Amino acid sequence: MTAGEANSNSAKTNRDTMVKSAKVSTTNTSVSTSATGIPPLTTDISSKRTVLGSLVKVVAVISLLGAVAAQRYLSQGPYTPWTCSVFGYKCERRYDVPFHGYVHDDYSSAEQAFKDNFFAGEDVGAAVAAYVKGELVMDMQGGWQNVKERTPYSNESLQLVFSSTKVFTSIVVAQFVGKGVISYDEKIATYWPEFAQGNKENVTLGDLMVHAGGVGFIDVPITSAEAEDPERFSRILAAQPHNFGGVRTRSYHASTYGWYVNEILKRTANCTVDDVAAEFNKDYDIEWYLKPYQLKFDNRISPFYTSTPLYRFSRLIKFVGGPVKFLRLLFEKNDAKAKTFKLPLEGTPALLEYNLQLRRIEAPAYSGFTNARSIAKLAAMMANDGKAIMDGEPDLLTREGYAVATKPAPVAFDMIIQRSMPQERGGWGKFDDFVIGGVEFTGWAGMGGSVFMWNSEHKIGFGYCMNGIPDPSSPDDRSISILRALVKQVLKKK
Repeated sequence: MTAGEANSNSAKTNRDTMVKSAKVSTTNTSVSTSATGIPPLTTDISSKRTVLGSLVKVVAVISLLGAVAAQRYLSQGPYTPWTCSVFGYKCERRYDVPFHGYVHDDYSSAEQAFKDNFFAGEDVGAAVAAYVKGELVMDMQGGWQNVKERTPYSNESLQLVFSSTKVFTSIVVAQFVGKGVISYDEKIATYWPEFAQGNKENVTLGDLMVHAGGVGFIDVPITSAEAEDPERFSRILAAQPHNFGGVRTRSYHASTYGWYVNEILKRTANCTVDDVAAEFNKDYDIEWYLKPYQLKFDNRISPFYTSTPLYRFSRLIKFVGGPVKFLRLLFEKNDAKAKTFKLPLEGTPALLEYNLQLRRIEAPAYSGFTNARSIAKLAAMMANDGKAIMDGEPDLLTREGYAVATKPAPVAFDMIIQRSMPQERGGWGKFDDFVIGGVEFTGWAGMGGSVFMWNSEHKIGFGYCMNGIPDPSSPDDRSISILRALVKQVLKKK
């Protein structure tokens, strides 16, 4: 071997040794990295993607199940047991409902419509009554007056009917108009000079009755003590400026309506609406109370039952006409509407929590406690041109009083309820919802569903009240379904 070859072999050996060392170094480095517990970057990203994908799948499954459960829940009535509406479990419980009362054989379909409201989970406790041509053809009660105590809803139950009270109050006013004590055409300031303050000097009784009196809301809060003090309360009401600067405007008087009527009656007839209610109760064997605070009423008054927030929200969306209109209303600024529907009584609970404190305050726009038969009987007399339907009982209105009160009032758009609804001078309205089979009904409805209606052509008087309030809208499908069956039978017998 030459010296050159030896040197060449030596260099090659050195290179091979260096390559092997490098490989060993790389191998050791990998082993060392693995030993630290830190995974390679590609493995880390892959692992995160797997976890994220799993989470997305879990969320998707939960969302899907939630949507299905919500859809099933909302497809049933608001008072259907959730175990039934969501899981279809123990659905027989919704048929565990007590019923009482009387129904003429010819009106069994109306009875079934009433019962179906309960079976569909639409009612908790309710009553319905109807007169046709002076005959009581239906007087039914169903469900529970008090769910917790398992007290059945019966003919002894009394229910707050909110704005259905306005019809009662309007009838009282029409009675005094018929007697010549007051007039729809007279300015309120004639009877109550202090009322003329704040641009109200030209407001007539007729304006007040059709919600154009300019006093739909009160600017200052009123304490319970002030509301129970006749002199202080009168001063507050008189001092309230016209809501629209003296310009005649149709604007629903949700809570104030009856307070102003009472002030007029105190000065012209020496009474309030509640005083007249006591006389009606004796004359017509009915029950209407506008401030039943006495102990004897505690076990007769039914509390209200609302629905869940989800159900109320879904019903509200439907009531206003869809999500787009709901969002528009949500951002619409309407101070008059907010003030109108806010009860001005400071320190009192919400209306649906009507307690003893509120029961002490007479409010003839919304504080009527009654039952379906008492509503229907007065409605039947209105359907009979104001004349009595029972021998020995006095007429409800004089011929002149009825004629004046039932004259059409000018149709105008109401800025609060956002509709132009025909009304008669007495103050009651004609609802589009209550034109059934071509039969038109007159009257009014109360928040949550109570109804006080009549039809003069077929001499129908109808009353409905309930303690289940899934949403504020009224009238709703519960009363309309019953009345539809009733009208169908009336038209069949004609």
